[in-house]
Amino acid sequence: MPQVSIVIPVFNEEPCLASLFETLNRFLETFDRSTEVVLVDDGSTDSSLRIMTEEVRTRPGFQVVALRANRGQTSAMAAGLDVANGEVIVFMDADLQNDPQDIPRLLKKLDEGYDLVSGWRKNRQDRAFTRRLPSKVANRVIGWVTGVYVHDYGCTLKAYRASVVKPLNLYSDMHRFLPALCTSAGARVTEMVVNHHPRTLGQSKYGLDRIFKVVADLIVIKMIMTFSDRPVHYFGMLSLGFLLLTVFSAGLWTWNLAEGWQEGTIILPAVIVLCFCSFLYFLFMGLLADLIVRVRGRGRSDIARAAVTEVAT
Repeated sequence: MPQVSIVIPVFNEEPCLASLFETLNRFLETFDRSTEVVLVDDGSTDSSLRIMTEEVRTRPGFQVVALRANRGQTSAMAAGLDVANGEVIVFMDADLQNDPQDIPRLLKKLDEGYDLVSGWRKNRQDRAFTRRLPSKVANRVIGWVTGVYVHDYGCTLKAYRASVVKPLNLYSDMHRFLPALCTSAGARVTEMVVNHHPRTLGQSKYGLDRIFKVVADLIVIKMIMTFSDRPVHYFGMLSLGFLLLTVFSAGLWTWNLAEGWQEGTIILPAVIVLCFCSFLYFLFMGLLADLIVRVRGRGRSDIARAAVTEVAT
């Protein structure tokens, strides 16, 4: 098994691939750890897949994973995780803006006892309005919401212990929130400044439209981090809100009847029934979610006990 797996998502990076392979070759010639390189083609519509397939035929330790359609960077990273065999997983971009020479520094920091070392593009070489400014705002908002403060959530260049990142279920654009997800799983996270080069080949695939995806995923991440182990609390708060609305509506309806007013006589009973049904719905959803979490937790406990017994014997 290799010590390090370098996973590189690729989407329509035909102009960059020759330089990418040359850069990787120079780096691997001096790198002192056994390494595999996993290139994941994210449904490219240019000649990226053909070029990568031809290149890896003569390069030991290189392999290509091809997705049938463009699914986004998170799906490409998840596919690379599935086939990576290294004890440490390093992600980097294919556009040559990340520098492989930073990888030994990331691994040295990881050896200090951390589970994730995140790159920080302190001197970022991107456009200020469309890339750097939205990224700074997003980093602050993500840190405020999740409580995990990292300067550069969007930097792909990160080093992970495989045992921490492989169990995570990645979807949508959740690769941006990996430091927060790993922290919620008990991982030790740190960051360090890395090099960042201006893009000279190809075109960027990101625009301002990603802001809406980040906001939507951030809400999901907050729910996962806060309520994944106690979902009954989340659904319980929702059900309590509807119960209070039911009691308020019933009191208002009773008051209307006592005063002899006709306003709300027809509407309020419907509101009472709707709120009470919503109260029951969220209450039982919380109980069901809590039962699922308990069953999953029991399975994990059995696995942990089996592992301890095996070590002890």
